[in-house]
Amino acid sequence: MDTVLPTGPGCWEVAANKKKGGPTYKKKVAKVAMHSAYPSKTHMSFVALLECGLMKYLVSQNVDGLHRKSGIPADKISEMHGNTNIERCKDWGKDYLRDYRVRTAQTVHDHKTGRKWDDPECGGILQDTIINFGEGLPEEELNNAFNHAEWADLWLAMGSSLRVTPAADVPKTVFDNGGKLVIVNLQKTPLDAYAALNIYAKCDDVMDRLMKKLNIEIPKWKIIRYWEIVKKNKEITVNGRDEQHNYYSLFPKVEIKSKKDKKFIKSSEKEPHKFKIGDGDIGACTLTLHFQGHYKEKSCSFDFDTTEEQCQLYKIVYDPFEEEWESKEPLY
Repeated sequence: MDTVLPTGPGCWEVAANKKKGGPTYKKKVAKVAMHSAYPSKTHMSFVALLECGLMKYLVSQNVDGLHRKSGIPADKISEMHGNTNIERCKDWGKDYLRDYRVRTAQTVHDHKTGRKWDDPECGGILQDTIINFGEGLPEEELNNAFNHAEWADLWLAMGSSLRVTPAADVPKTVFDNGGKLVIVNLQKTPLDAYAALNIYAKCDDVMDRLMKKLNIEIPKWKIIRYWEIVKKNKEITVNGRDEQHNYYSLFPKVEIKSKKDKKFIKSSEKEPHKFKIGDGDIGACTLTLHFQGHYKEKSCSFDFDTTEEQCQLYKIVYDPFEEEWESKEPLY
């Protein structure tokens, strides 16, 4: 109960202490909504280590999606216990990333979200990816984690109690195959005896010193978004995309305004935003993207012309600390 963490004791510790009739936690607790949390120095250090080739793969037990937000691509991470922002097609296995919490179920083992797929070639039932106690881990993520553990020269296990299996068995696999295991955690873990080094400290403190020792700068976090506009026949479609150009629901509203002051507004994002423009092209337009605003993202506008069929992918970069869009560039 007397943790040094500003977030206070964990829910299991609080529950166990209450059951024993122990004192309540009196210190001020620092909390933030999961969808508005910022990636930490540790998250951003992993991004830098991955980009320079020192880190090969990441295995996470977190469900907050911060590793993906920080810039770790989907093919470089196993999110063992799911991601609150991802729903998956039960039949096709296709993932859809959302800029909001996807879980809607009222019972523990019901994972249906009630939403439809974005990809017209996909037609399965969408479910959240959260793994609850008693449920099996996703096979692909689990296999990738163990495969990388078997080949790893060095494995950093950071901020985990290493008590929840089978995720906690992954670091032991590194030791079993001759690799070195380093554990960073405030408390002891069941795998401490297998570690070449145990560091009882906060992850951010350790990574800050390590990155300085390696002479690698910890990058400043910026929000990178991708979006696509397609004009075909008499229809305009606007989609959010992730770093691998898969569907990503980003916009609660997209507004298209012609120079003639005629508006086309799509306010629901249960499917990609589609605009029927009728028999005639509306010509020169301003397209405005509206965001969820978790990081106070301002609306972002673009000028384009509908007189010709087109398909363009844009990359836009937002600085959450300055609360400004830094760049808006077309990729094709």
